Amino acid sequence: MKKLIVVVNDLERSGKSALARAISHHLNESEVKHLLVTSNEMDMTDSYKGEFWDLEDQFDVSLLIGALDSYDAIVLDVHTGAARNWGEFCESEDLENLLAELDAEMTMVIPNNQSERCNEEMTDLAEIFADQADYIIAHLPGDDRAVKWKASPAEKAVRYFGASEVNFPGMSDDLVTALETSEVEFANALDNPSELPRFAEVQVTQWLEKANEALVAGHDYLLPEAVVEVALDY
Repeated sequence: MKKLIVVVNDLERSGKSALARAISHHLNESEVKHLLVTSNEMDMTDSYKGEFWDLEDQFDVSLLIGALDSYDAIVLDVHTGAARNWGEFCESEDLENLLAELDAEMTMVIPNNQSERCNEEMTDLAEIFADQADYIIAHLPGDDRAVKWKASPAEKAVRYFGASEVNFPGMSDDLVTALETSEVEFANALDNPSELPRFAEVQVTQWLEKANEALVAGHDYLLPEAVVEVALDY
């Protein structure tokens, strides 16, 4: 069973791009042949290791079919404001049945920055996609304004669909300093850490290692079935 992994949250700067890249790194570590895709053309820098799909301009389903034919997994980073576009595409193309024909299933990965607006967005996404997908809630470290997660409407909504939860590492002070010194955005730094100054490379690599460990909790929804079976054998 192949995986279509959709990283989505319509809140700006909610961590989607960094999360998508971390998942791609994890799939590389797990030796999963996959394609990283962004729906934000601004991501298409020289260091970005993926493709651009325009979800707002009559997206051609043949791109998705071709990618699933060539790869065991797709990681799709849905840019801010395009979650509803993706939902409309899923409905118009009857994506749930199409994926079944392609021996694939969709996993929605929703970053949770522990804000009230984020909780509301998760509830909306659960209503839009319902049981068309498996769900992973990627908890990012909050701040003093963090709202309650347990027993919140968002937690109840995704728990109903059997969501898996993953706790992502925060950014250390050294990592923040390294990014500021290097004048690079965190998501872009994850594209190719080896191209960063040595101090920044070390900090980014350490974060990726922690993220890789955290993502093990989501293996059932992230890794293609054959890869999960091999992992269990070991």
